[in-house]
Amino acid sequence: MSYVMVTGPMGAGKSTLMRSLPEQEPFAPPPGVPEMFLDHACNCRTLQLYEIDEPTALGVRWASWLRAADAFLLVASAATGPEAVAPLLAHLREFCPETGCLLIVSRWPGGSCEEWQQPGVSAVETLAPGTALDEGRALAEPADIERILARLQQLARRARD
Repeated sequence: MSYVMVTGPMGAGKSTLMRSLPEQEPFAPPPGVPEMFLDHACNCRTLQLYEIDEPTALGVRWASWLRAADAFLLVASAATGPEAVAPLLAHLREFCPETGCLLIVSRWPGGSCEEWQQPGVSAVETLAPGTALDEGRALAEPADIERILARLQQLARRARD
């Protein structure tokens, strides 16, 4: 089992991504990460995914939570641009330079995503706007989620090898 910390700016699409995961099963938090601080967590296939909001992830006090992850899933909104995640990405690299980071650009309108490839990012994937459930909630496209899960499993395998 591999731990994947999901984080990113508020409103970037972290909860939409987490809600869209197939086969959600009970979650066992990594050692030292109290469940009460997790926004959402689940076991999906061979991955234990836990969502932590950006302010918590940026806190030096919680650096041990960062180190508990085998991979990072950093979610950003296409509308904000890559500079919106630069401070968080720098923080992750400072405390966990060897941990792979998959950057997901949500609400992707199409086109090239080269500008999103930054130091510390292992790969960039895009997430289409998805299907609206109601005014405040949506689900991502299943094909996007499958592609993201496959990429995360590759990152987690590299961390174990």
